[in-house]
Amino acid sequence: MEQMAPGPFLSGAVHPQCNARYPHPSHPSESPKQNPARPPTVTTVPPAVSQVRPPPPDLPEEIRIELHPTGLRLGADLTLIRSRLLPRLMAALLQAHEDGLARRDSPCSRADLCARIAGMAELHRTQVWRAMAQLAGTALETLIAAHTPSGGPFWLHEPLLSRCRFYLDTGALAQGAALADWLGQRRTATPAPTAPLLPWTYTEALARADHLLDRGELYPARLALQQAAPHLPADDPLAAAALGWRRARIARRLGDWGALQDELRDLSSALNDNRLAAPERQQLQARIAILAAWHWYGSLGQPAAALARLEDVPPVALAFDPTLRCDHGNLRGIALRELALAQSDRDLAAASVAALGDALRSASLAGLPDALQICAANLAHGIGQLAHAGLLGDANSLEEALRWLLLSDAICSRWQLGRSSLLNTIFLLRLCGLGGFRFSAVRRLADAAGHPLQADSYAALAAQRWEACRGRQSQIPADQRCAFLLLWARHAAAECDSFTAADLIRQARLQARKLRDPQARLRYLEEARALSHQPQRA
Repeated sequence: MEQMAPGPFLSGAVHPQCNARYPHPSHPSESPKQNPARPPTVTTVPPAVSQVRPPPPDLPEEIRIELHPTGLRLGADLTLIRSRLLPRLMAALLQAHEDGLARRDSPCSRADLCARIAGMAELHRTQVWRAMAQLAGTALETLIAAHTPSGGPFWLHEPLLSRCRFYLDTGALAQGAALADWLGQRRTATPAPTAPLLPWTYTEALARADHLLDRGELYPARLALQQAAPHLPADDPLAAAALGWRRARIARRLGDWGALQDELRDLSSALNDNRLAAPERQQLQARIAILAAWHWYGSLGQPAAALARLEDVPPVALAFDPTLRCDHGNLRGIALRELALAQSDRDLAAASVAALGDALRSASLAGLPDALQICAANLAHGIGQLAHAGLLGDANSLEEALRWLLLSDAICSRWQLGRSSLLNTIFLLRLCGLGGFRFSAVRRLADAAGHPLQADSYAALAAQRWEACRGRQSQIPADQRCAFLLLWARHAAAECDSFTAADLIRQARLQARKLRDPQARLRYLEEARALSHQPQRA
């Protein structure tokens, strides 16, 4: 059955399948006011003359809520909402929120709430509905949100939660060990159990996959992860998520968007595993959000949606993980660059360069060579495109971009990174074409960066790079091969080598026909046609 779109529980909106404001799950057409079973009772302390519920008061800056075994005391006047189940449900939700659950991106199931309440064997949908309905007309009316009002899963509305202060009937804050004792869990002060030692075979295969990923050998890295999977330790959700996250990274870099969606679906389901500690769950959520943003940008071509997805990453998750901070800033800068070019917006262009610069800073200070070479290359490419579009207003921007790109090239050479990627060479050929740099000037800058270019022309450099990855060309995505061959052909034609240029255009057409994306295929074929019709000089 199709689920309803998530929304605040008891928000006052009419359920789409009934006429009542708070439908009983077994009588969808009947209002709770028409159901005499157990009408909600609200009294005040001291007792009021009338038992009619007063209208909801104006929400104060801070709302005080006390959890009692017989109900909730709410607000400055300590209005009592009588219910034995409601305070225990609220306590279970508060504890789940402490553990990283009961949030919009990782809601809490009804079964998990039941497991947190000691002595409760089963939690029926009707019980939940009746308890939650008693919040109607109070300041907490929109605190609890759910996909379905009685069945969940549930989460707490963050803006309202931040204004609430929950106390136990003992006077203690409703948190930590005191909250666990109040729920009857009787947690002891024993240290948390340590995870078992990872199997040697799993660890070795994972280390080999990481080494291959750094070198850009994506298919061998995927094979290494397949070899690690049979040795996955039992009852270790984090070890399983580590494999899934690496498979998703490989799928993203290969442009295999279907495989990326499958991995993201599996990783998202792993978030609801109660064995994950709160910091581990938060880090995994951040990784999923960044990879999902890549899908929005790379597969669907929507940089604005990618930026919105990146906003879901909490800053605290980035504060202690420089790798995540690099990935986040790198994609943010790329998406802002695309929006700046599309809208000719100088402010977006400046924000793009700032985001890419922040990612590069994180990689440099943390000592992450692979992340550093990627950030330097993307910074160079971004500066080059934005400067060529006249959005940076700096005459030296193209030369600055070239320096960053040559630094990325030097890092790759020193650390033997990116050996199965042509992106740096693509950026170099494109940037030098935009800036009209002579190859001799580029060679001098490369010498200053500590990585001399062993070629005497752009076409010779392209031929050298193509030959260097001959044994791994099948691992290079087809769109990279198309872009590289066409840029090589353009420089070969400019250097009066029309025969080489014609052969490269032919190869580019063959590679373009392998592209799955019809728009990209058409774009490369059109570029090849236009290049072949340019005047050639032998």
